[in-house]
Amino acid sequence: MTAATDIGDLTMTAQPLAAVVHGSIAMAEPAWRALQQVGIYSPYQRLDWVTAYLDAGFTSGTQIAILTILEDDRPIALIPFEIVRKFGLRIAQIIGMPISNGDGLVFDPQSAHLLTPRALRDALATLPADIANFHCVAPQLGEHANPLAGLGGNPAPDNFYVNMLEPGDASFIDQSLPHKRRTNIRRSQRRLDEGFGPVRLHRAKTPAEVETMLEVFLDQRGRRFVQMGVENVFQRPAFRQFFRRLALEGLDQVRPAISLHALYTGENIVATSIGTYGPAHYSQYINSTDYGEPSRYSLMGVTLSLLIDELRADNIKSLDMGLGDFDYKTGWTHRQTVYDIVLPVSALGHAAAPLLRGARAAKRKIKQTPMLWKLARAAQSALVGARRRLSGHNRDR
Repeated sequence: MTAATDIGDLTMTAQPLAAVVHGSIAMAEPAWRALQQVGIYSPYQRLDWVTAYLDAGFTSGTQIAILTILEDDRPIALIPFEIVRKFGLRIAQIIGMPISNGDGLVFDPQSAHLLTPRALRDALATLPADIANFHCVAPQLGEHANPLAGLGGNPAPDNFYVNMLEPGDASFIDQSLPHKRRTNIRRSQRRLDEGFGPVRLHRAKTPAEVETMLEVFLDQRGRRFVQMGVENVFQRPAFRQFFRRLALEGLDQVRPAISLHALYTGENIVATSIGTYGPAHYSQYINSTDYGEPSRYSLMGVTLSLLIDELRADNIKSLDMGLGDFDYKTGWTHRQTVYDIVLPVSALGHAAAPLLRGARAAKRKIKQTPMLWKLARAAQSALVGARRRLSGHNRDR
């Protein structure tokens, strides 16, 4: 495949495929929107998610490189990259990677057979980068194979938790959960109803409900993070702006980039779920639970049982609970290995790629070895505690 350059773009041309690297979101937007009408994609490669991420200020001064693959001038795939500079390298990574639950692409399933590893490698070679670096690539995107998975790679530090949602009249917990777990969830719901008021799961439908649910989430999650000894990253201005913008934009959307659900007992919120949607997929991004008397019950179990039944009624075909190994996820989803992919683009990239692969392999070793992970978490908690004490000391001066 040959390459040509024009202002703002890099272009690869060959039959039957061509690739264009756009230097801005605006230049890629027409193809992006067209693909989203017919395509398969992870929630984290949605145009509105990526745009909100950039506008919230999670990253600054980044170089945009939106790779679009075309068949006879028709977009069949799109991968949104930013070029970051580390250790003298130009690294192409998916926009939003630091806060997402996995890297992916937007693609037309009718043309998936054209997205071979060779075709993808040739397209990636047009990037203005030394390395194309993918994190936590899942083998599947809903019911479809992920074309990126054909590029190979090594197991990522974190596992992914995903499940298909089978249709049917019976509730999900009747279909999928062991008897003891079903009994515990139903008992919790009954006791919450009796002790604190009628139990209901409600999705935010007004700006006022968005504001209320976000504040409750931040309070509940903040207290939980203090217990864990980790920083409440969701209190950062970028996250607050990001959540609020997408939740408000999504109020009139069936499957928005951010949806807020709250579990109520009477008029009080005792749990929240923040999620995002693909075409027929729901990803629970983060959740929170009450820290008072209701916390004696299975708040997340009740929330998820009601949420999943709502998703099934809305014809959602699959669910994930993101990255990270937590015991509560295994009752609802299945553990899945996901992969890191490091593809050199330049001679410098070929020299540096083994170092990047080694660093991610070392991180997986730590995370998947209980004793090492316990030590790492203890060190992290000590660092967060020291920062809090220093911050308090500075305020007192």
